[in-house]
Amino acid sequence: MLKRLLPVLAVAAALGACATETRVVVASDDACLAYGFRVGTAAYDQCRAREYAARQQSRPVMGYSEAQILADSQTACRSYGLVPYSGGYDACVQREYAARHPV
Repeated sequence: MLKRLLPVLAVAAALGACATETRVVVASDDACLAYGFRVGTAAYDQCRAREYAARQQSRPVMGYSEAQILADSQTACRSYGLVPYSGGYDACVQREYAARHPV
């Protein structure tokens, strides 16, 4: 009995030594999650739709003033339903500003 069990245990130990767990952490590029919206809510869906529409308009022309970029960024974030000066709102304004700022 021991002679039969020993090879099975040896194979099991060898296979167990080869088993490793690999985890990959991917940074989310979902702005709406970063703003604090929860997936599956109407507010999240609205944010995603507006975020997509804003990205379709592309970057502005070079004459776009810093003040106008900031004002447009704040307006966009308020339209997403974010409360001004909250953590999500501030992150949104920074992201929108970066997206609108000419390269």
